[in-house]
Amino acid sequence: MIRVLFALLMSLLWLGSWSHAETSYRDKVVIVNIAEDSLSNSQSFEFMKRVLSRAEAEQAKAVLFNLNTPGGLAWETSELMLKAIEPLKIPTIAYVNQKAMSAGALIAASCDTIYMAPLSSIGAAGLVSGSGQEIEPMMRKKLESAFGSFVRAVVEEKGHNVALIEAMMIPSDQDREFGSVKIKKDSLLTLTGKEAASLDAQGKPLLAKGLAKNVEDILAQEKIDAPVIEAQPTGFEQIALWIAWLSPILILLGIAGIYFEMKTPGFGIGGIIAICAFALFFFGNNVAGNLAGYEMLGLFILGVIFIILEIVVLPGFFIFATLGGICILISLFGGMINAADFERILETGDWSFENLYDLIIYPALNLSLGMLGGIILIAIMMRYLPDSVIMRRVLNASTSGGARGEAVDLGNIHVGDIGTATTELKPNGKAFIHDRLCEVFSRQGILKKGTPVRVVDVRAFDFVVEEQKDSPTQSSNHTEQ
Repeated sequence: MIRVLFALLMSLLWLGSWSHAETSYRDKVVIVNIAEDSLSNSQSFEFMKRVLSRAEAEQAKAVLFNLNTPGGLAWETSELMLKAIEPLKIPTIAYVNQKAMSAGALIAASCDTIYMAPLSSIGAAGLVSGSGQEIEPMMRKKLESAFGSFVRAVVEEKGHNVALIEAMMIPSDQDREFGSVKIKKDSLLTLTGKEAASLDAQGKPLLAKGLAKNVEDILAQEKIDAPVIEAQPTGFEQIALWIAWLSPILILLGIAGIYFEMKTPGFGIGGIIAICAFALFFFGNNVAGNLAGYEMLGLFILGVIFIILEIVVLPGFFIFATLGGICILISLFGGMINAADFERILETGDWSFENLYDLIIYPALNLSLGMLGGIILIAIMMRYLPDSVIMRRVLNASTSGGARGEAVDLGNIHVGDIGTATTELKPNGKAFIHDRLCEVFSRQGILKKGTPVRVVDVRAFDFVVEEQKDSPTQSSNHTEQ
């Protein structure tokens, strides 16, 4: 397992260095394809933000959005418009290649220039709930007011007809007219390619600059002579998204690694597995657009520090252990929450059950699966690990004398029996009692190898011990209660 994780880390480092060596966007037209499902998942928005940031930094000639989408997530779209597309200093072009409905229409309207395919349509950008159900009237007015203000700011900045875009978003109780296009009351505006490129009463294009058969046609009309490159997710990004999808398995491995580390002397395989698993967890979820940033990582580290304090400073009080466990659970749960959905709820103040359910169901399910899997794996390890080949190999390097790896008859060990720690107890470890190697747990936290210990409790799978302060003259005897 450790070799697999190490190989995965090396692959990530290699892909990271390879991604920096990719073909530059400089003086090229960057094509961003927005297809059927591109606007329905937050990862696509994070990818587009990274592409636009890179295009700006590398001084691309232009960015061209190739749109063929039925729409998608509204608030993520507004974030993309306001924070990623509108601030760009390089030209942005929207090509409606068949359809740009709902959120797709708004992305097109946030570009400097719009072109339509001869057989295409754009519009119908009304707000609906995530489940597709009708929104309660007062909440709809609130959302349309807030969302509309974002859109107006961008559309007006780009020089498009604000009233026309609003007609795509919000129904009116009156008939409306834009050039030769008429829209009846209580309806949303949808334009064909030819209608969008037609002229209004002032002789200006209604929305689109013109019609185009393909990307090459657009570049010819714009008199742009530059190479074209399609934006594609890097191998680094693709692996990161896979890692986020595998979050339950990483949680499971992290928990199992911590347990294995506590059962073995020194710092070894278990600790490395836990560190790799949780590092990959936070990295993958951060790239995937979840809340797994510095805040959640810091909270996770704080939880680990609390648990270490419990073991080293105040063993048995459970205060720091409880705080540490809470911090770790919150960080793992919060790290899988979608950042855009969380920001949307904060902005709108809509803490309805439906919104909260959509926000927490995925991370709650992943965390539950990971924790349940970790508990099952620990139970299996408790049953088979003590007698396994790998445990005997690990212990052979740190134990001396006695019958190494032999099974212990719990009936022969009693409270009061005295032995010697053969590994560091942190607080789990090994001790020889009656010349038998036993699984023990130190009630006092970490004890050094060679410390005399006394059994104070007998549990199902191990013995609870304390440091024997007096001279262990009866190390092989037991005291009857």
